[in-house]
Amino acid sequence: MPPKQDFSLREIKPNIDGGKTLTPNMLTLVEPLYFVYVKVVRASHLPVNQATGTCNPYVEVKSGNYKATTKYIQGTLAPIWNQVFAFNKDRLQAKNIEISVRGKVSVTNEIIGSIEVGIGDIPTRLQGDSSMAPQWYGLEDKNGVSGRSGNLMLAIWVGNQVDDAFSLAWHLDAASVSVDKVSNARTQVYYSPRLWYLKIKVNGAQDLVVSDPNRKPEVYVKATLGNKVLKTKVSKNKGVNPSWNEELMFVVAEPFEDALILSVEDDKGDNMVDYLGKCVKPVHKITQRLLPPLPSEEIISLERYGVVEGPMEKFSSKLRVTIYLDGVYHVFDEPALFSTDLKASSPKLTPGKVGDLELGILKAEGLVPMKSKNGLKTTDAYCVAKYGPKWTRTSTVVSSLEPKWMKQYQWDVLDPCTVIAIGVFDNNNLQAGEGWATDRLIGKVIRIRLSTLEFGRIYKYAYPLVALMPDGVMKMGELHFTLRFIYTKGSGDKMYQYTQPLLPKPAYTNPMSVYQIDSLRNQAVRHIAMRLARAEPPLRREVVESMLSGRGPVWSIRRGKANFQRVMECLKFFKTALIWLDDLRQWKNSRTTIVMFAVFSVFVYYSEIIIPSFFAFLFLKALRNYFKRPRDILCLDTNLSQVESVNTLDWQEELDTFPSSAPFEDLRLRYDRLRAIGYRIEETVGDLATQLERFHAMFSWRDRRATLIFTLFCLVAWMVFYLVPFRLLFFLFGTYLMRSPRFRVTLPPIPQNVFRRLPSRDDCLL
Repeated sequence: MPPKQDFSLREIKPNIDGGKTLTPNMLTLVEPLYFVYVKVVRASHLPVNQATGTCNPYVEVKSGNYKATTKYIQGTLAPIWNQVFAFNKDRLQAKNIEISVRGKVSVTNEIIGSIEVGIGDIPTRLQGDSSMAPQWYGLEDKNGVSGRSGNLMLAIWVGNQVDDAFSLAWHLDAASVSVDKVSNARTQVYYSPRLWYLKIKVNGAQDLVVSDPNRKPEVYVKATLGNKVLKTKVSKNKGVNPSWNEELMFVVAEPFEDALILSVEDDKGDNMVDYLGKCVKPVHKITQRLLPPLPSEEIISLERYGVVEGPMEKFSSKLRVTIYLDGVYHVFDEPALFSTDLKASSPKLTPGKVGDLELGILKAEGLVPMKSKNGLKTTDAYCVAKYGPKWTRTSTVVSSLEPKWMKQYQWDVLDPCTVIAIGVFDNNNLQAGEGWATDRLIGKVIRIRLSTLEFGRIYKYAYPLVALMPDGVMKMGELHFTLRFIYTKGSGDKMYQYTQPLLPKPAYTNPMSVYQIDSLRNQAVRHIAMRLARAEPPLRREVVESMLSGRGPVWSIRRGKANFQRVMECLKFFKTALIWLDDLRQWKNSRTTIVMFAVFSVFVYYSEIIIPSFFAFLFLKALRNYFKRPRDILCLDTNLSQVESVNTLDWQEELDTFPSSAPFEDLRLRYDRLRAIGYRIEETVGDLATQLERFHAMFSWRDRRATLIFTLFCLVAWMVFYLVPFRLLFFLFGTYLMRSPRFRVTLPPIPQNVFRRLPSRDDCLL
C-alpha cells in the first residue's frame, strides 16, 4: 500500500525583508536572486577573413558549462546585437566569464578576438540605480595582444530579479531553449481586454418586400458577429410589418475590430430562406451606454442582397432596433463564486481603490516530472497569477523539479470580496520542433479570497498542488508563496464596503438569467484567450481557460457526497440543539432539566427579554469564537472532498470527457448506478409530495371524517386562544413537552395519527 500523502498547508520561513513598513517594495516579499548580466551592444573595426574576404560575426558568452551565442550578422565589420545574457550567480562555479567574437565561416567558427572578465571584479547595480552604461573593450587576438582584432561594446554588472534587463535577458539556465522560442520562457505581464455586452433589442420592421405577396411570411432577424450567430423567434405578426421585441446579446472586446450584420429573413420551410434585407454596422461606431439611461431606438434602412442601388433608388424597408454597448453591467469571465473582478465595463462606473495586494512567488518543491527529454524525466515550470484584468507570468525554469522564481507582483484592489488565482504550468513550447504543444496544468488552480486575509499580515505558506488522476488524488508538488493585503481605507469605509451590492445596480434591477450569464461567459473566455494568445510571448489558450474556467458539465458522485457533507456541517448546530432538547425531555440529567424548566418559566413570565437574550447569546458566541478564529488561509480539505470514499471507477467517471469516451460496459455500469441514485431521489421527492398533499387534504373534504376532526379542532382552538392568555398557553405547552417520562406513553400523538390517515394523490400515479 503506498504511503499516505500529506495534503496539508505548511507555513514556511523564507529569508525576506518582512515588510517592516507598509510601503510597497519589489523585494519585500521575496528573496533576492543575483544574476551576472552581460549586455552585448555592438562591435567595431573587426578584421576581414582572408579566405572569404568578408566577416560574419557573432558573440559567444561562456562561463564554465554555461554557454550562449548571439545571432550572427552577415557581411559587416561593425555589427549591432543589443542582446542581454544572464547567469545565475549562485550556480556559477567558474571564476571568469569569457566573451569571444567568432566568425561564422566554417565548422570551427574561428575566434576573431576575446575578452575575459573576472566575476569578482564585476560591479553591482543597486536597486534604484540607472542602467549600466556600456563601454568599449579591446579584443585580444590569439597572441594576447589587445586592440588588433577590433573592439566590443559591453555592459557587465551584477543585479537582481528586479533589474529592468531581467525580462529581456536570455538566461543561461535556459540555454537549451531554441533561439526562436526564447521569448516563451521569459517573464511577462498581460492585461485582459475590456469586455462589453453588445445588446441588440429588435423591436420590429417596416415595409418589407417579400417575393410572394399572397403568402404570409415567417420573418425573423439574424444577428452575426464574427463566427457567432443569434436569431430571434419568428414574428407572430404574419405580414410585412412584423414585430419581435426581443433582445440579442454578444460579448465584444476592445479594440473593436468586427462588424455587426443584421439580416431580415423569411423562412419558407424545407431549408429555404428568402433574404429580405440586411444592414452592416461596425462595432466601434455603436453607441456606448456609460451611465444607466438607455439609448433611444433607431430606424435603420435595409439593403437588398446582391443589388447595387443607383443614386436615385432607395430601398424602403426599415428595421427598428436599439443597438448599444452596455457598460453598466459586469461581464463575467470567471465563475461568480471565484470572480477576481466585479466592476462594470464603463470607465465612469469604476469604483475607487480600497487597497493593495502583493504576491511573492518564491519557488516550487517536489514537482512531479511532466515529460521526458533525452531520456530524463523533467519539468519546465512557470507560474501564472491573475487578479482583476492583470495577469502575471514568471519566467520558465528549464529542466528543474524545484524551480526558483522569486518574483513579486502588485495589484490594485477595488473590492475585498474577490479572489486571486494562482496556477503552475509545464511549458511545452521551448523547442523549435514542438510547434504548438499544450502547456499542462500542474495541480489544481489555487484560489484565495481576499476577505479572509488579515490586513497588513504577510502570509508565508507552502500550498499543495493537487491533481485528480484516474487512480485517485495525487500531490504534484508544493508552491511556496507570500501574500499581503494592505487596506488603504479607514475602518468606516471597510464597514461601508460590505453594505454595498457586489455587482453594479442594473444587475439587480434588470437581472439576466443564469443560463444567459453562463453562455456569455463562454464568449468572454474565448475573447480573452484569443487576445492574450496574440501577445509576445503568448499566454496560451489552455492556460487562460484553466485559470478562468470552473468545473465542466460533468457528474461527480464524489462532489455530490462532498456537497451533502457541506450541508450537514452547516446544519450540525440545529442537529445538536434537537438532540439536547430531546435529552431534556427524556430527563437524562434531572438537574439540567429542572434548571432549564426554571429558565423557561422566567422567559415566559418576562417574555420581553426573549429576543434580546437571543441576540446576546449570538454576540457572546461570536466573541468566544474570535479567540479561536482561523489563522491560516483556506486550503484543500481532503476529508471534505471525500477523496477517500471513492474507488477507481468513480475517478474514471469524474475525469471522463464530455461527451463520454468510456467503453460501453463502463457506461452501462454508470447508468445503472445513476438509475439507483435517481430512484432514491425519486422516492424522497415522492414522500415529500405525499406529506404536502396530506396537508392540503385537511381542507379538501376528500376524507370527510378527517376534515371534520380538523375543522372541530380549529373551532376549539379558536375559542381557547381567544379566551386564555397566550403566555399561559405557552407555559402549559412547554410544561407538557418537558413532563417526566413516567407520565408519557410510547404511542404516537393524536395529531400525528390523524395526519397519517389523510389521503394523498400517490394512488393516482401510473
